Amino acid sequence: MAYNAAISFLLPFMSPLLKKSLLIVAGLLLAMLIAVWLSVKINAAEHAKLYAQAWSPSGKCVINTYAPAYGSGTVANIVRALSTQSFFRVYDKQGNMLESTEWVLDLHEDGLMDYASWGKERAIYPTDMGDASWTLPQCA
Repeated sequence: MAYNAAISFLLPFMSPLLKKSLLIVAGLLLAMLIAVWLSVKINAAEHAKLYAQAWSPSGKCVINTYAPAYGSGTVANIVRALSTQSFFRVYDKQGNMLESTEWVLDLHEDGLMDYASWGKERAIYPTDMGDASWTLPQCA
């Protein structure tokens, strides 16, 4: 609390140039943190291990469960703690990706404890809030 009081006390006495400089430094620091986080996430997705797969009853599509390979180190451990332990991708028979939970940040997939499945034209995957799904008529 004393720290916040000291900052608010000092702000009126800071020069406009110093205030702008601090804002620029804070913005650059935030941009660097986001860039590092994104690079770890992208690398983890590129090196993800196929954990499980389920073909649609028609055999036209497959839903794959992947376990991201975050690697080791402090930064990777922080990203791992703030991310999910699995993600899902749906592909058609030709290998074209139709859907993915890879970059859905507000949903925590639970694919290592429970498996994805199919229900008619729906690809159903487990999350920490229950099941979620995509409707994919091309897979029926």
